Amino acid sequence: MMCFIASNFFSLALKAQAIVNIEEMRRDGEVGFFSSAALNIDGARGNRDRDFYSVQLRLDLNSEQNESFIIFQDSKRQSNNKIIDKSRFLHARYIWLGGDKVSWEFFTQFSENPFRNYKERAILGGGLRLKLSDNGRLGLGVIHEKEEDIVGNKSSTERLSSYFHNRINVAENVDFNTTIYFQPNIDSFENDYKASMILGLNFNVNTNLIITMQYSIFHDSSPLVSAEKSDEGLSTKFSYDLSNLWKG
Repeated sequence: MMCFIASNFFSLALKAQAIVNIEEMRRDGEVGFFSSAALNIDGARGNRDRDFYSVQLRLDLNSEQNESFIIFQDSKRQSNNKIIDKSRFLHARYIWLGGDKVSWEFFTQFSENPFRNYKERAILGGGLRLKLSDNGRLGLGVIHEKEEDIVGNKSSTERLSSYFHNRINVAENVDFNTTIYFQPNIDSFENDYKASMILGLNFNVNTNLIITMQYSIFHDSSPLVSAEKSDEGLSTKFSYDLSNLWKG
């Protein structure tokens, strides 16, 4: 059993919060049951009252042949008692470890973020994940996507889904990771695609404390009518693993 508490002391978002990087949240090769919780609360009082909270819950169940996890996130930001941003995110994934280099995965995801002009987005998909090196991964699959914006426009699309992830050690206790996603419409590769890039620096202060700086950019070439094509996010996170505190 593991408990994980994360505090985001500084956060800057342009139109959206940083993209959730599923690849950085895996527990590859760890066998057993794990649970975690993360809580972030910020507030200010004075000329302008500001409040922000974010909570994340997670469960993992891993064996030698199968891995699965579910992640839930909810956040809200308000100024002078007026909500200026809120979002909700749920991701569930099952992984069959077919060999040392290849795994097969099936997943579903649901998100809400009306302040990005997306009322909801739901996807269902599957595919394979290739181990390119100790730190390099390539994913290939197919997803079914359903979207609705805040004015009621809806779409349903089948997409190819691909991603590349790599982690590089740039200094002692400092890692640089890159994750790139590309999801074109099966029927219209050139005119309808989603792409994102997530860049992060992880500073491993000790075995428990990690400081992460992350930049993300998301682009939708053919968004629903009321949505912008691109979003960017920049965040800094302090994370502390409490699991060693009660190990006897």
